[in-house]
Amino acid sequence: MARGLRKVRPQLSSAYISKWLRVLSNMSAGLLIIGTGALVSLLLYQGMFYSQRISPMTQDRWSPLFQSCVLNSSGFVLGSCDPDEVASTGAIPWTSVGAQLARDLQRNDSSEAPVYVATCVIGGYNGTSWANLMFLVGEHGFPKCKPMGKQVVLGMASLETVGTDDFPLGAFLLSTFADARPVRPVQIATVNGVVTVIQSTVKTIIAPNGSTFAAPWEQRNYVTSVNSLNRLFLMRLWLVAHYLDISSLTDTLDGYSVGSHTGMAVAFGWDHSHTVDHYMLLLAFQVLICFVSLGLLSNDGVITLEGLSGLLKNKPVLTYDILASLERRKLLLVSLVCTFFFSPLYADTYAETGYHYWYLALLMVAVMMALSWMALLTSLQSVPVPKIWRNRPLCYSAPVFIYCTILFFVIYEGSFDSGKVESEAMWSHAKGTLGLVVHGQTRSSGAYTMTGMTPVIYLIMPDLVVCMLVAWGVSIAAHKWHVGYAILDTSWTSHNEFVNQLPKPQWVTSLNLDHKNTISIGSKLFCKPSLLVLLGYCIIRDKGVDATAATTNLYHPASSHHSSTHDKVETASYVVTTTKEGTTASRLGTTLYAAAQPPPHSSPNRLKTEFIVISIYDLVAALLPWIRRLVYSPHQFGTITTNKFLVTKSHTRLHQKANYTYSRGDCCG
Repeated sequence: MARGLRKVRPQLSSAYISKWLRVLSNMSAGLLIIGTGALVSLLLYQGMFYSQRISPMTQDRWSPLFQSCVLNSSGFVLGSCDPDEVASTGAIPWTSVGAQLARDLQRNDSSEAPVYVATCVIGGYNGTSWANLMFLVGEHGFPKCKPMGKQVVLGMASLETVGTDDFPLGAFLLSTFADARPVRPVQIATVNGVVTVIQSTVKTIIAPNGSTFAAPWEQRNYVTSVNSLNRLFLMRLWLVAHYLDISSLTDTLDGYSVGSHTGMAVAFGWDHSHTVDHYMLLLAFQVLICFVSLGLLSNDGVITLEGLSGLLKNKPVLTYDILASLERRKLLLVSLVCTFFFSPLYADTYAETGYHYWYLALLMVAVMMALSWMALLTSLQSVPVPKIWRNRPLCYSAPVFIYCTILFFVIYEGSFDSGKVESEAMWSHAKGTLGLVVHGQTRSSGAYTMTGMTPVIYLIMPDLVVCMLVAWGVSIAAHKWHVGYAILDTSWTSHNEFVNQLPKPQWVTSLNLDHKNTISIGSKLFCKPSLLVLLGYCIIRDKGVDATAATTNLYHPASSHHSSTHDKVETASYVVTTTKEGTTASRLGTTLYAAAQPPPHSSPNRLKTEFIVISIYDLVAALLPWIRRLVYSPHQFGTITTNKFLVTKSHTRLHQKANYTYSRGDCCG
């Protein structure tokens, strides 16, 4: 009675583990593109291309500055204000500020008793480069900047600076809430939800010479731009000062101010907004390039899934590393670079959408820079190489380089909490014009030049370059540790018909073109199928032709043990010996079959399997007949018959009506 077949368990050898790592690495390449799409969708939801959010600056965030100014119908009473208050703008603008504040509060009757103005500040503390002055007006005494409980005021005002076309060097902006005026609330939909603001705010631009000009209630300041990519996709940012109705929030506050007539609880706040020019064009390109990259990777997906299936079933499989093959896959490399090309802009959205997802954007920046570095190294292949360095390129591990660049950069930036630091320091990266003097130091307060602020990619570029160079050094060391050398001898490639058809790498390479990856039979070198795929080609066969040949062909020297379930062929018995010089195979009990001829007494009608070599970009098109009929019929690069590679004519294409299937194929010489 026959014994039941028992499934052989895989041995956890270094070769087996390496196959799993290569398969997982290939899958991660596709996941990076899918992850990019997911991140873009997330940032879109967060308001990457347009956002509007209001930040209430309640009085618990204010600091007391002065309690000295007295205000009558003409303005500040002469000599009542502290000299440091006057110095914050200069004497002439300060006088105009007092006169305008009196008009805004409707203190028109000269017989009215003067009122008291407390000066507070938002920002302006040590370590900050910006400040905003706040005025609280009390009827019977100076109001407190940080009250406990409810505090009654006649009004409040903010003093900032602003840059406009009429005032490119800056002017002062006074925004006043006067409780004596009719209150006109309006609701604004923001990412925070619906916020009620007071539309009856009076805004006035005060020139440095004291002239005053009425401004609309939605007058912008803190206007700047960020040129992360180019001016076509310019990101514009601005703030609008508002007074908010916080009547529903008073239970959560330690102190607040209410109008003496209306009883409305009011707080100052900023409306932060940003938009990206031509963002629909950018979004369309991002979607398109993601689909293009996934389409190009779909060919690798066929081979990777075949390898994964074989590993799960513990069968011989073909595995290779997509990242290492990018040197030979220039179209895919450029496509991947373009997929992450807009990541500098995504990194600049941290200030508007929050820095919580910023490190995902940094991951994209690191991938873009690593791939760009690989593209730069690949372009060196076209530079003539000195004779002494010919056939001796420097080797590095592409997967180690890319993954270490990501790891080093994200960990380094995270260790310094760069997201929070850069978010808080964002406005310090813009060049201010006119500022306010607070605590003896001129501080930005809303007026900036039209040149824009420094993109965050420029600020983190030194860190990224250092991390990338360290990662490249690690990748060279990792390659040397793995194979025992860093300088590769490629002179053997001239002895293999297939490899000899392709340009040799010069200067530096990520391709594992080691002599050990060939099979040596006598004086001939046979290229393994995995090396063939690494170089950007793959093997298919015509199932219709092979249906007869597979049942009769029993002669496959240097066979690769096809992974396809349809490639059921018997192979001759060989002893395979691996040495430092490579892999050699000798046939037991017979002479080497070097002439690649059919054995004696074989029938002329007995066919041998013919494998077709095509570009890996064409694999999916070759496997889907409707693509060959309606869209594109791939070119045929060559054929492999009994381990012999033959180049086909350049105009030879696959048959439109044939039924092709993917195969690991055979070694070729």
